[in-house]
Amino acid sequence: MDWPVTYRRKVRYSDTDAQGIVFNGNYARYFDDTLTDLFDLVGYEWGDVEVVLARLEIDYRSPARLGETLITGARVQEFGTTSFVVRLVTWEEASNRVVAEGKQIQVTVSGKDFRPVPVPPELKAAVEAVQGAVGD
Repeated sequence: MDWPVTYRRKVRYSDTDAQGIVFNGNYARYFDDTLTDLFDLVGYEWGDVEVVLARLEIDYRSPARLGETLITGARVQEFGTTSFVVRLVTWEEASNRVVAEGKQIQVTVSGKDFRPVPVPPELKAAVEAVQGAVGD
């Protein structure tokens, strides 16, 4: 998979739980940090349109442990009328072992009343300028 952006993080003690592995809720934070970097890379000026998370799915594939370095890649997979899907994968850097896979459904909303609005064509163009055509 070609990732237009990746986020690198060394697993810290505060990331782990009593089992000595990364606490499952932290993957949502890793995903969010990666998506923030993707939005920064795209450089789209939001203006009157905001983006809100409507759905988050995470499939846990293998445990990550203290001291390992995790890489998370993000890519817009699909555009809908008022939403878009972002695919995310986290892997362990040294072994390339997949740790978690997920997707986020982001909805474009009016900044005034948070009602869904069409995905701006300029946002689609900005994403495709960074990562190429959207789709599988």
